[in-house]
Amino acid sequence: MRARKVLRVACAGALVAVLFGLATGATDDCVVSITGTVEPFAEWSDAAPTIAAGDFTGSVDGTTISQVGEVLETTKALTLYANANITITAAGTANSGIATNGIETLTTKYKITGNVTVPDAAWKTAGSGVGEFFNAANSYSVTHVSGDGSYAINLGVRLESPAVRAADAGDYTCSITLTATW
Repeated sequence: MRARKVLRVACAGALVAVLFGLATGATDDCVVSITGTVEPFAEWSDAAPTIAAGDFTGSVDGTTISQVGEVLETTKALTLYANANITITAAGTANSGIATNGIETLTTKYKITGNVTVPDAAWKTAGSGVGEFFNAANSYSVTHVSGDGSYAINLGVRLESPAVRAADAGDYTCSITLTATW
């Protein structure tokens, strides 16, 4: 009987020791601080978009010029990912940004709309003179909104055939570069 009593006391003592250990916080926490850095940046979702002949809409019909004084227009939706305020500038690259076939050209005009502070209300002629699309003073601001980071930039392109004669038949090509700077 005495052995049972000793066993009960020993068990009760062990139980008290376990409960006391739990009650006094037998844990130790370590708080780890973590820092990751995101640099300010901008990038186009598509670094080499294209506008094909079939993307245009003619002022008369179809997607091609089929008479004197006809106009073709299209808008290319571009996406700019950015986490800083951005300035967009344009430069004429292939054929100086003017739709060309050999020595023949079409009057080429552009405009930028979308998530820019001051979108173009009117077409700007391809060129680097005052008021023209590639002029160094012509730029577009994109104001970063925290938590957004994706901005719609629309490039409008307009090609006009001569009003007093037929343009040579064939494909007219050019390219431009839009540069995002932060």
